[in-house]
Amino acid sequence: MAMASPVNEEQYRREQEAFVSNHGGTTPQEIIYTLLPNVCSVLLTTTILGVFRNYTNKNVRVLVEFVLTVIPTILCCTVLSEYVGTVCLVMVFVSAVNILLLANKGSSFLDSPVPVTDKRPFITNFRALTNIITAICILAVDFQIFPRKFAKTETFGYSLMDTGVGLFMLANALVAPEARNVSGHRQAGFRKTLKKNMTNCVRSCLPLLLLGLGRLVIVEYLVYQKHVTEYGTHWNFFITLAVVKLFTSMITSTISSEYSLYSGIWILGMHEYIMNTTDLLTWVLNSEPRNDFFSANREGLISIPGYVGLYFIGVAIGRLIHSTYQNMHTECTLLHTYRDISMKALSFLLGANYNKSMTLCIKLSLISAQACIATIFCALYFNVSRRLANIGYCAWILTLTTVLLTLLLFVEILLDITNYMVSESRVESKTGKLRRNLRLNLKKHVENKREENCVVGRTLEIFDAVNYHGLFFFLLSNLLTGLVNMSVYTLYAKEPTALSILIVYMAVNVFSILILYRSQISFKL
Repeated sequence: MAMASPVNEEQYRREQEAFVSNHGGTTPQEIIYTLLPNVCSVLLTTTILGVFRNYTNKNVRVLVEFVLTVIPTILCCTVLSEYVGTVCLVMVFVSAVNILLLANKGSSFLDSPVPVTDKRPFITNFRALTNIITAICILAVDFQIFPRKFAKTETFGYSLMDTGVGLFMLANALVAPEARNVSGHRQAGFRKTLKKNMTNCVRSCLPLLLLGLGRLVIVEYLVYQKHVTEYGTHWNFFITLAVVKLFTSMITSTISSEYSLYSGIWILGMHEYIMNTTDLLTWVLNSEPRNDFFSANREGLISIPGYVGLYFIGVAIGRLIHSTYQNMHTECTLLHTYRDISMKALSFLLGANYNKSMTLCIKLSLISAQACIATIFCALYFNVSRRLANIGYCAWILTLTTVLLTLLLFVEILLDITNYMVSESRVESKTGKLRRNLRLNLKKHVENKREENCVVGRTLEIFDAVNYHGLFFFLLSNLLTGLVNMSVYTLYAKEPTALSILIVYMAVNVFSILILYRSQISFKL
């Protein structure tokens, strides 16, 4: 139902603040359900680009990527939020058809062999999707087409927007230096390590603090609407990120990253214990006046230990991933094999190989199951609160992260297998040999000069661009969100207008970052 036009700017600001406040969220299952199209879109886009790779150039390809990844995300977070299952089924069906077409054509997904690097496509996809979904939600929440169940919760509960800051912390932790160093041995003494860490920390924290203070000044100067219970009166995401970096740098100077999992669990446990044995929990969640710095920013301050603990657990997950692939740069196999498994069915011999990616996929799925059990337990005894960043919230974010990583890694494996089978089919058609034994040997090289180099699945270019300029992309999204809110009465926008604004807004975001990426201009903060 349309709302009346505002009488004045102050009244509209109050209406807007009320519009994004006091919400109870939804179920964790619905949040995962809503994010599934993002995983399916990676498979769909990759296969479609593979089918039409001979008929498109790089500019057409990025346009296709935007249409098939970003626009469905916008629709599934807004007008199609009740039809996510149908969207996923359509994407999977079209992807299956594309794979069959590729098999019949005997062509490969890749334009040319891509050398193996230490960057994993599924991590790039996860980090890029986290940024893209967050950018969409921070503006979409101001429109009526965005379901209120996805808006930030006021005290306890699950919501789509509550996941943004937690996913961002884990996305950074997965590729942090502590996660990449899997040797388990300290390279220098305590003082030298502390000095090095603090020097690097100051360099990275100073821009974040300046961004946080700059955002505060702009919000106060423009009398921009704000959700006080999100971080507090003066606190914001950039300040949280800077403080978390400071604490993690200090802790890793003392404790080896080899023990990051135990460090994270201990910090979260102590955080929860202190909140429940003192008056901190009541102090944060009550409606007492915000008459000094600490009371005014109590949400931002109290949540820091939770995010620090979550970050360390993310480092542990990152160490698991990077240790799995630590020797990939020396191996030139399509998919490195651990062991063979085979069985005979009727007159056919069916065989397969385990490889590093498959093994990791199983490990991540087991971790996600354990995190899910922990989330259920913590939700029963401690609840889930984004404002507190308590143990229940961190367990939920860990569950969501590992589920998404598992699904994205599964897509990567599926594309690698399909790429191999397509290449193998091309070789067989040239030799005229039809195999009776249906053996999937992922260790074997394709007998073709084009396959002499190491080959892996490739990420989408817009994902590479967003991933490379992640924090700058988020900053640009915030600036454009403020510009839209100051230019348009978002509360009263009709559905077609709201969708058009969101699509144009994301197009400006994505293609601006893409231009920087192609021009090799770095604004990494």
